[in-house]
Amino acid sequence: MEQRKPSDSTTIGKVAAHVPDLIVYGDFSQEVPFIENFDGVLLFADISGFTALSEKFSMDTSLDRGVEQLTQTLNHYVGDIVEEVLIYGGDILNFAGDALLALWKVQRSQLSDIITLALKCSLRIQEEYGVRETEVGLTLRVKIGLSAGHISKVVVGDNKHQYFLVIGRAVDEVRLAQNLAKASEVILSPNCWELCNRNMIEIERIKDQRAMKAKYIKTISETEFDEFFWKCTEYLQHYPTGESDSILRATSTLSPNDELEKSLRKYVMRNILKKIDDNQPLEYLSELRPVTIVFVNLQFDESANTLHLCKAIHDANVKISNIIHVFSGKINKVFMFDKGCTFLCVFGLPGDKQADESTHALDSAFKIFNFCSETLMKIKLVSIGVTSGPVFCGVVGHRVRHEYTVIGQKVNLAARMMMYYPGLVSCDAVTYANSRLPHYFFEELPQTEMKGVVNPGVVYHYLGIIEITRIGTAYLTKERSEYYPLLGREKELEIYDTLLKGFVGSTEGRVIMYEGLMGFGKSQLLAEIAYLGQEAGHKVVAMELTKVNVQQNFFAIRTLMAMFLGIDACKSYVARERILQGKLRGVIEESYYCLLNNIFRVQFRTSAEVLKMDNETRTEEMELFLVTILQKVVDKDILIFVIDEAHFIDPASWEFLDNLLSKIPVFMVMSLSPPSRQAWLPCVSAANIIKSTKTTYVQLRELKPSVILQKACQDLGVVSIPRELETFLIQRSHGIPFYCEELLRNLHLKNMLIFHLWEEEEEVDDEWEGLFTNAIKVIPSKTESLSSSDNELYICTIRQNVKLQNIMLPPTLKGIALAELDNMSPSEQMVVKCAAIIGLTFTTDLLLHILPEWTKRKMNQTLAALVDSHIFKCFNKRKDSQSAQSQDMPSTELLVCPRTVRPIGQESGIRSSVYNLIKQEQLVIQCGVMAFCMPLLQEAAYEIWLKSQKKALHLKCVSYLEGQAHKCRRCGEGDFISFHRHTVEMMLESLESQEDISEQHKEYPFSEAASLIIYTTLQRLQGPSFEGMERKAVTAEASLTSTCSPESVQRTSEDITTSTFSKKLELLLPQDIEKETVKALKKDKMLPEENLKAEETEKEFLERLDEIIQQSDRGQEKIRRLGSCECEEIVESVFVPLAWHCMAMGEYARALYYLLECAAAYLHLSNNYMAFCNLNTAENLIKSVDFRATVINRFEEATFYSLKGEVCYNMGQMNLAKKFIGKALILLNRRFPFTLIGVFFKTLMEVPKHTSHQKKQQFLYSHSKREKKLAFLYQQGHCLSLLWQLFSLDTATNSKKFCRLAALMKMNSAEESGDESQIISSYMEFSLCCQMMGYQDEWMKYELMAIQRSSHLQVIGGGLLTTVKLAQSLAYMKLCLGNLPLSIQLGYRAHEMCVRLKKPKLDYLVLCMLFKALFLSIRYQDCVRVLSWLEELVVEEERIIGMACFFSYCLELLLYAGFSFKSFKECLEFIQRNETNCILMSQNSIMLGLYSSLAIWFARLQQWGNFKEPFEKARRLLRRTSASFFATSGFCRFLECEILMLRKHIEEKPKLVRETRTKTLKDLDQVLSRCSTSPIYYPRVYHLKAYILLMLGNEEQSQNYLSQAFQLCDIYGNLLEKSWLEISDEWWFTAKGPMEDLWLKAAPDFPKWEKGMTEKDFPEIHKTKYLLRVPALDINNPFPEPEIPDV
Repeated sequence: MEQRKPSDSTTIGKVAAHVPDLIVYGDFSQEVPFIENFDGVLLFADISGFTALSEKFSMDTSLDRGVEQLTQTLNHYVGDIVEEVLIYGGDILNFAGDALLALWKVQRSQLSDIITLALKCSLRIQEEYGVRETEVGLTLRVKIGLSAGHISKVVVGDNKHQYFLVIGRAVDEVRLAQNLAKASEVILSPNCWELCNRNMIEIERIKDQRAMKAKYIKTISETEFDEFFWKCTEYLQHYPTGESDSILRATSTLSPNDELEKSLRKYVMRNILKKIDDNQPLEYLSELRPVTIVFVNLQFDESANTLHLCKAIHDANVKISNIIHVFSGKINKVFMFDKGCTFLCVFGLPGDKQADESTHALDSAFKIFNFCSETLMKIKLVSIGVTSGPVFCGVVGHRVRHEYTVIGQKVNLAARMMMYYPGLVSCDAVTYANSRLPHYFFEELPQTEMKGVVNPGVVYHYLGIIEITRIGTAYLTKERSEYYPLLGREKELEIYDTLLKGFVGSTEGRVIMYEGLMGFGKSQLLAEIAYLGQEAGHKVVAMELTKVNVQQNFFAIRTLMAMFLGIDACKSYVARERILQGKLRGVIEESYYCLLNNIFRVQFRTSAEVLKMDNETRTEEMELFLVTILQKVVDKDILIFVIDEAHFIDPASWEFLDNLLSKIPVFMVMSLSPPSRQAWLPCVSAANIIKSTKTTYVQLRELKPSVILQKACQDLGVVSIPRELETFLIQRSHGIPFYCEELLRNLHLKNMLIFHLWEEEEEVDDEWEGLFTNAIKVIPSKTESLSSSDNELYICTIRQNVKLQNIMLPPTLKGIALAELDNMSPSEQMVVKCAAIIGLTFTTDLLLHILPEWTKRKMNQTLAALVDSHIFKCFNKRKDSQSAQSQDMPSTELLVCPRTVRPIGQESGIRSSVYNLIKQEQLVIQCGVMAFCMPLLQEAAYEIWLKSQKKALHLKCVSYLEGQAHKCRRCGEGDFISFHRHTVEMMLESLESQEDISEQHKEYPFSEAASLIIYTTLQRLQGPSFEGMERKAVTAEASLTSTCSPESVQRTSEDITTSTFSKKLELLLPQDIEKETVKALKKDKMLPEENLKAEETEKEFLERLDEIIQQSDRGQEKIRRLGSCECEEIVESVFVPLAWHCMAMGEYARALYYLLECAAAYLHLSNNYMAFCNLNTAENLIKSVDFRATVINRFEEATFYSLKGEVCYNMGQMNLAKKFIGKALILLNRRFPFTLIGVFFKTLMEVPKHTSHQKKQQFLYSHSKREKKLAFLYQQGHCLSLLWQLFSLDTATNSKKFCRLAALMKMNSAEESGDESQIISSYMEFSLCCQMMGYQDEWMKYELMAIQRSSHLQVIGGGLLTTVKLAQSLAYMKLCLGNLPLSIQLGYRAHEMCVRLKKPKLDYLVLCMLFKALFLSIRYQDCVRVLSWLEELVVEEERIIGMACFFSYCLELLLYAGFSFKSFKECLEFIQRNETNCILMSQNSIMLGLYSSLAIWFARLQQWGNFKEPFEKARRLLRRTSASFFATSGFCRFLECEILMLRKHIEEKPKLVRETRTKTLKDLDQVLSRCSTSPIYYPRVYHLKAYILLMLGNEEQSQNYLSQAFQLCDIYGNLLEKSWLEISDEWWFTAKGPMEDLWLKAAPDFPKWEKGMTEKDFPEIHKTKYLLRVPALDINNPFPEPEIPDV
C-alpha cells in the first residue's frame, strides 16, 4: 500500500494533482458563489521549528541556496505526512507553507469511526515523523489538531478562475486544537471529543480547556483493526480500490474527460497550466525568484453568518482578482484564518514579472483596502502586509497531491505584518525602496516584536497615492557633485551644447530627448545638463516625475510652473499669493489671477469676468495665462526646462507642452524610457513632440569598459581596484551604470571589500595572487592630487577567500532579468532556462539534447522568436560584440535620429512580423552556435533552477560535450595539453566509449607536392657529415612504433601532428652558416675559417620554401574546406562549460582536468588573464574540502605548476616562474638543480645522453604506455624551455650555466620523444641559448642541425607547419642578431606559407618581425605595405594583441621615420580605449612599448602634464617584462623617456638631477644586459649613452660611445639608427651652425603615407629625426645637492 508509483502522464491527471477530491468529485453545475454543507473530520498538521529552520538556513548560507535547502527538507517531510494521510483515506484540502489541512468527508452517523481512523493516522504520523533531525542541527516536530462536525464548502470566483475554502465551527475548532498542541501531540477539539468513540481512545485532559489530548488508541488486535479499517474505507466514497494496492489516490486513474478537465483547470493558476500544457516536468515548476507578497486579511463581524461570509468573500475575491490582474498579480491561496479570511496574492510569479512590481503591489493593496473596508458587508477589520524579496516558488507536497505555493522569510514577514499591524496597509523597507514612490506616500511605523521574525527592518504604513495638489515635490533626486563627475557621456553632452548654441535666436521651441532603459544613467546626465545651464547663466527649471504622476491631471505643468515662479517652497497659500502678485504685476490684469487658484492652491478673489466663463474657457485662459508668463522671460533670457522620467508626464501636460513649443522658444531636455509592451505608449501629443523636426532623439548606449572602471573607483572612493573586481564588474554590469552600482553595493553589504591607504612607490613582492591585482590604475582626475600630502588616497582589494565568480546576482538585478524572462512564452522560457545551464555560449545541438521531449522544429521556431526579440544571437555576432568590448568600444555608435513612434491605439503590421520570424528561423537553422545577448539574463535564468535540477541537466551536458573536447580540426584535434587525456584514468575510460580522435584527423593537402619536392630538394642538400657524428640512414621504422598507422598520428604541444620520416632518407648535416652575420664576424675575427660556407645552405633553404609555396597551390581547395582556426569558439562553447558542468555536478577530478585544459587553451590564445583565472579556480578546487578526498594526478599537478609558471613568465614575474617550474619538473621526474655543484654533475649526465641520442634509435614503448610517456616528455620539454629563458634573463655570473643546462635537458627530452617537430624546436632553442651566451660554434651547429632535420619532414600536416615555424624562428633569430636581409627573406616566405595554411595567429607574429626588420633597414615603402597587411589581418581576425602591435609600429613611424600611417590621435585613442583590456594588460612588453612611445611624444613636444601618466605606467611594467626582442625595444624607448626627463631636470630642476641620473644610468646598465639577447639594439643604447655623457659634460667619452655606435650599426645592419647617429654627430660635434629640427617642425601633423606613395614623395624623410639637444650646464655647480630642510 505504501509503495509509490510514478505520476500519471495525462493532462487531467497532472491538473487533478493540484486539486483536492472535494473539488474533483464535486458539483460543477451550480453558479458561483455557492455553499455546500456536509459532515466530516478535519486534520490540521503544523510543522513546528520551521521558522527557526528558515532563519538558520538564511544565516548560514546564501539566501537562495538556503531557501532551496529549506524547501527540500520541508517538501520531503511534508510528502511523507501526505502519503500517510492518503493511505488512511484523507483528502488534502490545501497546503499553507509549513502546514496542511486534510478532510475525511462522511455521513454524520459515520463520524465516530472516522474520528478513530483519523486519530490512528495522526498517531502514526507522530510515531514515524513526529521528530526529524535536520542537517543544520535543528529539529522538526509536528503538532496535530483534529475536529469534526458540520463543514461548509464555499466556492467563489468567476467563469475563468475559481477558489474554494471551508468554513464553519469545525474549521475554527481544528485551528484552535492545533494551537493547543505542543510538539508531537495530537489534540481533539471539544466537538470531536463529543462525537468520537470514547471507549477506544485514551486521553489526557487539558487544564481549563474542553479539548482533549489523545494519548493512544486502546489495544485491539491487528486483525480487528484491519477489519475496522476496511469498514471505514467503505464510508469513504473515493477511496482507491482495485487490484493495485500502490494507488494512493483515485484521481491517478482518471480517464481523459474534457468537461471535467475544463472545470478543474479553473482551480489551478494559469502560470502552472501553461507549463503543464507545455509538457514540462513537475520539478520544472519550482524555482527561486524575487517576488512581492501581499497578504490580505478580512476580519468579520461576530454577527456574520455563513451566507454573509460567502457573499463577502466572493465579492472580495472578484475585486482583488480584477485589481491585481492588471499588473499580472495572482491569488495563490484563499483560506480561513483566526476567524477571518486571508488572501495570499503574489506579484512576479513565473511569467508575471514586471519592472514596477513593488509599485503595482502597493497600488493594488491600497485599492483592495479601500474596497474591502468600504464595500463589504459585515466587515470588521482589513489588514494588509506587503513585502518584497527572494522566495521559493514551486510545488509542495506529494506526487499525487501537491500545490503551487511560495515559501521564504518574506512570506512569513508579510503574514506577521498583516497580523501585528492591523487595520492598515503595511510594507517592508525593500518594498518602500523598490517602489520609488514619493516619501510622503508613506509613514514609518513603530517597531513591534513579531513572532518568528528576526530583524524585520523598518516597517511603513502606505498611505496611498494622494491626489491633492502638492507644490514643489518633484525635484531632481540625482544631485550633481563636483567630486563625482559624470563619466562616459561626453558625446551626449556635446550634442546638448551644439543644439543649445544653435537655439540662440530661435523663435520656436527645441527638444532633446535622451532615451535609455532603467539604469543607463539618464538622471545623472540631466543633473549635469541642469548644472551646465545654470553655470552658463540661463534660467533652468529641473524636475523629476514618478509613475503616479501620469495619473495626476496637469501635474507636470503645475509643478514645473510652481518651480519656475518660485512658489514651490512656500508652506502657506498666503506666501504663495504674495510671491505671485509680485511676479505677475504688469503681466496680466489682476482680475485674472483667480485662474491660478486651482493649480497653485491659492485663494485669489474670483472676478466677475472669470465667473462668466465656463470650465473649458477657464482652462484655455489659464493655459494662455501661463504662456504669457513664460513669454516675458524668454524675451530676455534662454529658458531651459529639464524633465527627468518624462514618460510619466500626464496627457494634459503633454498637450500643453505641444502647444507651448510652437508658440515660444523654450529649450527642453527630457529623459524617458523607450516605448515597449512593458512600459509606456505615448499619447498623441507626446507622439507629435517626439516626431517633430524640432526634436533630437538620442538613444543612450552602454558605457565603455574603461568608464566602468572609473565609475567603480568613483563609487568606492578609491584610486584603484583589483583586476579581478574590474573584470567582474565589466562582465556582469554590461556597461550599465546602475548594474555596476548594485554589484558594488551587494559586495560592500556582504563585507567582501577591503580598503587600504595607497602608497605611490609601494613595491609588492612577487606573489601569484598579485599578478593582476597589484597594477595600480589611477583615475586621471585624481592624478593631480597624488603629490599632495593632505589627501589620503585609498585602494580597494577583495577579502581573502572571496570567489567573485560564485557571487549570486543582487535581487534588484535578478528582478530586472526575470521581468524580461517572464514576458516570454512558456516555450521561450524553457529554452532560455536550458540554454542558461549550458552557458553564455551554446550549440543548438546540445540545447536540443537537454530540452525535455522537444522536436528540432519546435526548438528552431522558438529560437527564431528569441533571436527576433534580441535575447539570443549567433556566435559570430556575439564575437563581433566581444571584439568591440575588448577594444573598449560600445557595440553600436551613439544613435541620434528622428524617432518613429506608434501612439496608443495603433497596431503594427502582422505580415511584416511573420516574414521576420521566417527569416530568423532560416538563420537559426544555418547557425549552430548561439549566445545570450544579455549575460545578466543567463545568470538569472540559471539561478532559477533548483540544485537537483541543475545537477541532472549538467550531467546531460557533460555526456554530450566530452566528445568535442579537443582542438579544432585545423589545429589537429588534440588536447591543448599534449596527451593529457592519456594520463588520467577517468578520461581513458571515457575514451574507450568514443571513437579515437586521431582516426578523425585528416592530412593537410600537400602530399602530392611533397612527392615532387622531397627527393629533388634533399638530393641537393646532401653534404659531408658533421664532425664527430656518423652518417646514418634513419627510416620511418626507427621512429615511434606504428607511425605508419592512423592511430599513431599524435598532436604535439605546439598544435601540430607528429609526422613520419620519409622512407630511408639520410640524416645529413651541412656545415654552412648565415651570410651577412658571417661577414661581420669574419671582419672582427670572431669565427674560424672552416665555418664560412653558409651562403649556399641559406640559398637552398630559401629555394625549398619557394618550391613549397609554389606547389601548395594544388591543395588550396582542400585547405579552404578545412576553414580557419576555431579553437577560441571551442574553448568558449565546450571547455569552459565542461569545467563548469563538472563542478556543478560535484565531479571535481574531471573539473580539474578541464580547468587545466582551459588554462592551456587560453595561453594558446595569448590570453594570460583568463589562464590566470582558470588556474585560480583550479587551485581553489584543489584546496576545497570536497576535493580533498580525491588524490590529484601527479601529471596534472605538474601541469598545474607548469601553467602557473608560464603565466608568471609572460607577466614578467621571473622568480615566481622559476619556483613553479621547479615544482613541476620534480613532479615530472626531471628534477632541475638550483646549485652550481648540482648543475655541474647534472651536465655531466646530460651531455653523454645527448650524444647517445644522436647514435641510436629511440626507446620503443608499447602503444598503451607510449602516449602517457610522451605526455611527460612534452611537459618536461615545455618546462625546460621556459626555464632556460628564465635563466637567460638573470644577470648573475653563473646564470649561463643554468641556462645552458636547461636548454640541453630540453633537447634530450625532445630527442627521447622521437618527435621531429619537438627535436627541431629544441635545436633552435639551444642555438638561441648559445647565441645569447656567446657560444658561437654551438649556436651555428644547432641552427644548421635544425634546418637539416626539417628537410626530412613530409610537406604535409605537422611537417609543413613545423617548417613554417622554423622559418619564423630563424627570421626572429636573424632579426635579433642583425642579419636583417636574411630575416626579411625568411619573413616574406613564412608569411606566404601562413596565408596558405590559414594560420593568422602565426602570421601576425611573422608580420610583426618582418616589419621590424624592414624598419631597421629603412625600407619604408615595404614597411607600409607590411603594416597594411598586418592591419587587414588583425581587423579580420579580431586580434587585440596584433592591433596593439600595429599601433605600436604606427607610433614608431611617427617617432623615428617622420611620417604617419595612423595619426597620433588615433593611436592615443586606441590605447585609452583598450588599456584595461584583460588580454592586452597581460602583454607587458607590448604595453611597455606603447606607454613609452606616448611618453616620448609628450616629452619631445614639452607636454609634461601629459607625460607623467604613460611614463609611470611604463615604469611599473619594467620589472614585469622578459628579455624578448619586443621587450628590449620597449625598454629602449623607456630609456629615451628617462633621458628626456633628465634633460628637463638639468634645464629646470638641477636639484633633481643626481637622483634622475642615478636611476637613468641604472636602467641603462639593465637594458645593456638585455641587449645580449637582441644585439641589434646595441647601437640605440650606445647612442643614448653617448647623449647622457654629453649632457653630463663628458664630451670625450660621448664621442667614444658614438663611434662604437657607428661600428655596431655596421656590424648589425641597423641602418635606422645609423641615420639618426649621423644627424646627432653633426649636431653635437661638426655642425658649423644651428641645425633645424625637422621632426619638431613637422610635428604633430606629420605627412601621411597614402596608398601608392614612394619615398620620393618624402624628400627629407631620412633627415626628419628628432634632434637631441644638449642643455647648458652651470660650470661651477652643475648638479647641486638637494637642500635638507631643518628639523
